[in-house]
Amino acid sequence: MDRSEGKAPVPEELLDAVLDELSRDASILEQTIRGLRAGVPGYESVPTEALEASARRNIALSIRTVREGRTPAPEDVPEADELAVERHGQGVPMGSVLAGFRICMSVILDRLLARAVEWGIPAAKVLECSTILWALGDAFSARAVVVYQANEAARAVADSARQAEWIGDATTTRMDPAELRRGAALYDVPTADPVRALVAASCPGSDVERLQRIRDWAERAGVRVLATVRASSLLGIVVGEPACGTELPGLTVGLGRPTPLHDLPRSFESASLALEAAEDVGESGVVDVEGLSWRVGIHASPETTRMLSERHLTPLEDSGVFGDHVLEAVDAYLRHRLSIPLAARSIPVHVNTLRYRLKRFGELTGADLGDVDTLVELSWVLAARSGRGPHRTGVSTGQRDGASS
Repeated sequence: MDRSEGKAPVPEELLDAVLDELSRDASILEQTIRGLRAGVPGYESVPTEALEASARRNIALSIRTVREGRTPAPEDVPEADELAVERHGQGVPMGSVLAGFRICMSVILDRLLARAVEWGIPAAKVLECSTILWALGDAFSARAVVVYQANEAARAVADSARQAEWIGDATTTRMDPAELRRGAALYDVPTADPVRALVAASCPGSDVERLQRIRDWAERAGVRVLATVRASSLLGIVVGEPACGTELPGLTVGLGRPTPLHDLPRSFESASLALEAAEDVGESGVVDVEGLSWRVGIHASPETTRMLSERHLTPLEDSGVFGDHVLEAVDAYLRHRLSIPLAARSIPVHVNTLRYRLKRFGELTGADLGDVDTLVELSWVLAARSGRGPHRTGVSTGQRDGASS
């Protein structure tokens, strides 16, 4: 603009001229790039081409907003979307994204203030421009934060889904070795030290709470667990050896044998067997095949359970509630290592009452409670009776099964 003419230009014309000049000033871009590289963490890894492109957009946005002369709203700055998505993908923190935009605006504002003085733009107009630029910063930040957080949430969901898929595949299938090692490195799972598979039944609506209880157990047991929901099961990988005696009440979890990571499906098989056997005999907490011992046979051999039930339970069916009392006495007797005083106290009944019920059991079934084989058979059939599996047996419904101690 030629300021030598007789007619003085109005402030808006002067401002347009300054903005035109700034839009052509390549040094603004150079100064902005230097400021971003030197003063904003995370921007050192952003490619120069991408940095220059976003700086040009931000410079153009700032100049356009000042030229329009109105305070922008978040929906007026779609450039924030592009910048937030791009920087999120490059791993730049949200704080750095906002700091980078403020640097760009500061360079523009400093140049604008300096040129405004040279061109004689009134102070009121300069203050108006400054206010608009800072309002642009607020609008840009508000929109960028929303977009960045949405992308962060989407990435977290995607990462969680990938982790869940890897846990499920590593636990139940023979994965490609390279994929197995990649996931192990990503999720800090050892490939040389033994790990264990973990499995529990899924319960839609309460799986999140169940997973949290498993993680709480792991913390108390001194191990780390990666767990997820797959189909009708909760699956997990246990890293470390859990401390003995760490309880997990109200939930039954099968724990597999320790194996190298590449052999984890075998651990999953033993964990599944332990879970199924525990449910069949009414055991809860963290169980494994070693701890269940002979009880695993109840799950594996329903024919044996039926035979022993016919031998020791069927003769009591006509006794009604008394048959339940008799079995309660036998169960207490076995649970308390054949101690009549302890068994009687646990029910509780008088010791003579307990002796009478044990005697009646022998008379009704022909069983000899002094015979080792009989004791094993009774332990088997009573364990099956207390479970909830397909081989569960009972005498009557007059009393809760297995109520003893």
